Amino acid sequence: MSYIAYEQECAELRARVAELEARLAEQAPATTNGHTNGHTNGHTNGHHHNESPSDQDGETRLLRAAIHSLADGVVICDSVGRLLHFNAAATAIFGERSEATPTEWSARYGIFHPDGSTPFPAPEMPLVRALQGESVDAVELFVRSEQLPTGRYVECSAREIRDADGEICGAVAVCRDLGERRRYEAEREQRLRAEEERLTAEKERLRMARILQSLLDHLDVVVWVTDKKGDFTFHDGHGCPAAGFERGSLVGKNVFEISPGDRLVQRALLGNAAYERTQTNSTFWDNWVIPFGEDDKEASGVLGLSLNVTEAHQAKAELEAKLAVIQRQQEVIFNLETPIIQVWDHVLTLPMVGVVDSRRAARVTDDLLAEVSRTQARFAILDLTGVDVVDTATAGHMLNIITAVRLLGAEGIITGIRPNVAQTMVSLGLDLSRVRTLATLRDGLSFAIRRLTDDGSAVRRAAALPRPTRSAEPE
Repeated sequence: MSYIAYEQECAELRARVAELEARLAEQAPATTNGHTNGHTNGHTNGHHHNESPSDQDGETRLLRAAIHSLADGVVICDSVGRLLHFNAAATAIFGERSEATPTEWSARYGIFHPDGSTPFPAPEMPLVRALQGESVDAVELFVRSEQLPTGRYVECSAREIRDADGEICGAVAVCRDLGERRRYEAEREQRLRAEEERLTAEKERLRMARILQSLLDHLDVVVWVTDKKGDFTFHDGHGCPAAGFERGSLVGKNVFEISPGDRLVQRALLGNAAYERTQTNSTFWDNWVIPFGEDDKEASGVLGLSLNVTEAHQAKAELEAKLAVIQRQQEVIFNLETPIIQVWDHVLTLPMVGVVDSRRAARVTDDLLAEVSRTQARFAILDLTGVDVVDTATAGHMLNIITAVRLLGAEGIITGIRPNVAQTMVSLGLDLSRVRTLATLRDGLSFAIRRLTDDGSAVRRAAALPRPTRSAEPE
């Protein structure tokens, strides 16, 4: 039964109950005052003056039967709250009728507030309020009993019953099981929630579509989709003209007819994602392809994206060229940092300028030893005229250079030590007793050339001496 049909039936039943309540009110004086008064009142009111007692009893039975068959629960009490009647629906809701007083109803019939745990107070009971002349509509109760351990929600309305004199002689309550309405409301809420989720998902899809379209309209890309045969089903993107095609012009065409033997697409059709960079004329493209399926199903085609990276490629080439220039300049600077000059045969000079750190000292040592070995130098002059500051590390590097030169058979000479540098070396306690030091580079050159000249003269004198001959042996 639909909710609307259910509401219509309940409205009809409530109208019938109202009519029955009115008739019960008319019957109440006859029941309470006896047959004589009832007969007299019947004549006075003029409604039943032509009805016999048997007719009135038949009508009463008919009314009771009608009330008993109603789908809504009907509860009737007298003026002091004594329960007189439960119809079948009321019995199903509350259990069997008892002689409990209004203060005992909550505990006897398990009546709670809608929270299901707070007992419903007697003064707030719909029947009690109706006995006080109040019209009570749609009060929600929660009823839990032994017959109904899970409980149910009930909507209760109540009215007072008045006798012919207008005095309240009882009350009637109509109780309606809200289970059907709750189920309907739950189903409606579920449908509304499902519809809301669907609309939200649809809005998100539209949002994603707008984002994708915005990217396609403004970025230099080409996005395309093919089916498993290689036929284009989608082709769009701002980069299409740069690739030589109009937007959407490839839809319906086959990728292998346009690019025969395209290995990138073939790999994607086999289920493997792939990437490669290609060049079309003077345009460079980064291409990605992945297996793709419609509606999140099994992959049945290929999704591809091609990004125009010509500007980035050109910028990279320009940057690499600049880096090459910088590297060459750095090599020149390194060479200028350690300029090894052959000023005379077998005489090398090494002017030191600036700070000598570990990296520079290692480079100087390597270059100087290589040059000493190549030129068969006899002297290597280390000029410190351009060195302003010397610390322990710098002095140690210089002594290591001189020691390494000596191991190759050449003599190391230090020249150009400034006064402040000399003071620093002394304060550091450096032992330079085994190192020849001279005031200036000129002094160092003069010393080396003089030594070479003296050694050459000694060699020539030795060569001019007569060689000893062996005397003849006697025969």
